[in-house]
Amino acid sequence: MSGLRERQKEQRREVIAQAALELFKTNGFAATTLDQIAVQAGVSAPTVVNYFGGKQEILLALLKQPDEQAMREARANLDDDSDPLEALCEFEGLMTDYQLQAMPASLWRELAPFLLTGELAQALSPWNAAVIEETKALLGNFQAQGKVRASVDLDVAATLFNQYANMAFIRLATETAPNRQAHARHMRSVLGLICHGILSNGAESKAK
Repeated sequence: MSGLRERQKEQRREVIAQAALELFKTNGFAATTLDQIAVQAGVSAPTVVNYFGGKQEILLALLKQPDEQAMREARANLDDDSDPLEALCEFEGLMTDYQLQAMPASLWRELAPFLLTGELAQALSPWNAAVIEETKALLGNFQAQGKVRASVDLDVAATLFNQYANMAFIRLATETAPNRQAHARHMRSVLGLICHGILSNGAESKAK
């Protein structure tokens, strides 16, 4: 019975989230109210609050879904022959593709100014933390194989990956005509720089 109740709760949560997404697409995030979401989902406003808390938490859930799907696929594609640069490019590419599919450009343009700083950015910090942890795990796998130097600070590398990927995605998602291929080439160049560094072997030895 408890299993049935949990499935029903999860289904209701999904109904609320999808109702909110439809309203965000139509009205914009700022103009959408909890009462409107409740009506669209066929539940009461207190039920929406009980399941999510508020609009920001619903948005977080919507943003997490594409990234979680990207994480699962990137993880499943790893094997002993995987290359760190290729794996990072694939992970970033999957996140980008699924996020672009999840929300229209108009909604990304509205959200963009608030995604990096302010109250909304604070609410979305768990989303960023999850991506950072997944990136650390990915790089840790390569570090254990000797493909990433033991001296590399995985926290710093994963945070750098996440922060730059966020900025590049916002730029892509808010373009009038997003150029996905140009974005992929740019990210490969940046991630290649992160993976290979900018110092020559001789200069790197002196720096140590």
